[in-house]
Amino acid sequence: MIEFLHPWVFAALPIPWLAWRLLPPLAAHSALPVPLPVRQLIVGLSTHGQRQSRNAPEDVWLKVLGWLLLVLALTGPYSRHSALLAPTGRDLMIAIDLSASMEEQDMVLDGRGVSRHSVVSDRLGKFIKSRTGDRIGLIAYGHEAYLVSPLSYDLEAVAAVLHELRIGLSGHRTDLGRAIGLAIKSFDKQQTGTRVLVLLSDGEDNSGELTGPDAADLAAARGIRIHTIGFSSKIEADGAAILRTIAQSTGGQLFWAKSTSDLAATSNAITRLEPTVRPEDEQHLKRDWGPYLIGAALLIMAALVWRELRRA
Repeated sequence: MIEFLHPWVFAALPIPWLAWRLLPPLAAHSALPVPLPVRQLIVGLSTHGQRQSRNAPEDVWLKVLGWLLLVLALTGPYSRHSALLAPTGRDLMIAIDLSASMEEQDMVLDGRGVSRHSVVSDRLGKFIKSRTGDRIGLIAYGHEAYLVSPLSYDLEAVAAVLHELRIGLSGHRTDLGRAIGLAIKSFDKQQTGTRVLVLLSDGEDNSGELTGPDAADLAAARGIRIHTIGFSSKIEADGAAILRTIAQSTGGQLFWAKSTSDLAATSNAITRLEPTVRPEDEQHLKRDWGPYLIGAALLIMAALVWRELRRA
């Protein structure tokens, strides 16, 4: 859509017509301090010029079009394209459980039974793409933990990596402490903004020397907030207690997601807790169409001069 910086310039459109109607015509032998060819051209364009009869109808239309293009250029026409990124100052790391228990098909997505991991890939992918302005990173963990996507503003790329993850990639057991420890190392220590870890698990913590709560204490000491998501149709009491302790010790919250709709609601809840910044005056990449219009107007002017010189 074309917009205009100075729409009031459109008021200049009738100036040539008003000049033609109100100003006296240029005399054929007026003394003008201009070269003879230019004087002859002006005389030819005047209402009482000797060559007035040579003015072809297309000349008039070229003049009208040239003036219209010039006025349009002066209005500052431009079009908006993609919005410029407004960083929120928040680094958000998402840790995804890829242990064997996430392969259980106890969830429903689009009317069919699917595994927990399939639902996570679908719902968290949408959550990631909505975090405009955040730097998002992705950790896959099980018995081991891997930084599969460093912190980045390229949300489409992070979501694409999420969809490529497979169960067993990082081992078949669950080590919450290792995942939190890797997240601590992955955050930029020089970052002065908010650092948040979203830890998704089915509630089990059955591996590792560094327990999840101990790792959470280290995260809290470094100003990292952890929101935990327990995702399973059946939440064990011990697993629930661990995830609650991890969240509370860092100032975060624990969310239970026993179904696909619960996980979607959890994503919305985290968005409310960690809102993205939406500037009132969002900036966009702009294309200035003025130079193109001026170029076209100059071409028409050159065509008129060329036609007049041929008649001379």
